[in-house]
Amino acid sequence: MQPIQNILTNDSSGWKGRVLIALLVLVFGAVLSLAFGFLKLPVAAGAVGVVCLLALAVRRPVWGLALLCSLLSVEGIYTRNLAMTEIRLVGILVFGVWLAHVVLYGKKLQINRTFIAGLIFLLWAGISILWAQDPQVAGRYYGTLAQLILLFLLTINAIETEADFRLVMAGLLLGAVASSHLSVNLFITNIIERARAFEAQDPNYYSLIVGLALFAGLYLFSKLKNIWLRFSSLLLACFLVLPLILAQSRTTWVATFAGIMMFLWNTKKRLRNILFAGLVVAAAIYATFALDLINVTLIQRASVLTALRDRGSDRFDIWLVARRIYADNPVIGVGYMQFPVVYNRYRSETVEIRNDLVPDRATHNVYIKAATEMGTIGLALFILIFWSAYREGNLPRGKIPWISSVLLVFVMTAGLGITIMESKFFWLCLALASKAQSLASQRLALEETR
Repeated sequence: MQPIQNILTNDSSGWKGRVLIALLVLVFGAVLSLAFGFLKLPVAAGAVGVVCLLALAVRRPVWGLALLCSLLSVEGIYTRNLAMTEIRLVGILVFGVWLAHVVLYGKKLQINRTFIAGLIFLLWAGISILWAQDPQVAGRYYGTLAQLILLFLLTINAIETEADFRLVMAGLLLGAVASSHLSVNLFITNIIERARAFEAQDPNYYSLIVGLALFAGLYLFSKLKNIWLRFSSLLLACFLVLPLILAQSRTTWVATFAGIMMFLWNTKKRLRNILFAGLVVAAAIYATFALDLINVTLIQRASVLTALRDRGSDRFDIWLVARRIYADNPVIGVGYMQFPVVYNRYRSETVEIRNDLVPDRATHNVYIKAATEMGTIGLALFILIFWSAYREGNLPRGKIPWISSVLLVFVMTAGLGITIMESKFFWLCLALASKAQSLASQRLALEETR
């Protein structure tokens, strides 16, 4: 029997090819009739567009991944909320399309060392639920963590070439730029609001996606050959500094700065590029004043950027509580997602903190979360994920792609102030960083054989 992949690639003159095309036409016609018969025109057109893109993704799953990445900045409810969201639904569809691609084209599943490290960490997190005080809550969030591991698997498999990598980066950049007007309008309309696409969206997670898109623009600027596309990518990346500032996430500001410094360190004319980056930031700050995009919260949050003890930031007090939790459970922790469960009890025993802290707080630090909830073992396994991503390609130091180093520095710094373990941003960054290493290793091996 002729293989399915040959049917899909052969000329349509064969009867099997004609049958397949006829079936696709019938399905597409049914979707058109259903969409435009029962839905409003914009919604129906969007639904048909998604179906067309998913159909294209059966042949090249990276298109589905690029679609998913372009929508991350407009996710109204971030990943840690367990409700079904549109972005999660798209993610399920994209994952299903990728599985169909694997079956139809007989592709082999790619598993790298970073994915294995993530699986080991996932296994330990599951084991830690055994001694959790509230295993029901831990179990629900554990399912979310498992889904994000699958997102990592999807990313490293859907991206097969450097052209695919650029396509995903373009999806991140264009999606963030397209949604930027929503964040700016929300900021202007509500005097005390922080910029993000929707009020239900966490501005910290929105800002992380914007920061990731900014680095995607820099990557496209360095890799594209067409001069117009290159400088368009650079201009869009510079424009994203504005919504990044208005999102008012101090952690993202610091993480983006660290990533930019890593990027500039890997450039040839460092001094010139540092001066250019400084001019871009100065221009963005000037634009916020010139356009009257300044409110009380922006000034307040910027003024206490380095003051952890200030009344505007209670992270330091939360970490003091976490220190007591870790001291009592240093090896295996209190169990996955149990920090908010035990927080109130330890808060009352920590006399050196404020009395007005909100109960059931998260750690606001991904490393402290790993240490307190899964102990020293969990923290070591968590750090192993970063090390595996950094050494994924076993490349010489001078051959490691700068985008891989930048993404790792960005995501590791972001984890210092935001609990990002259960976010799409975290696992997508890790997947892109490790995949960049794999692609560079393949390119280096090919060059050595010539």
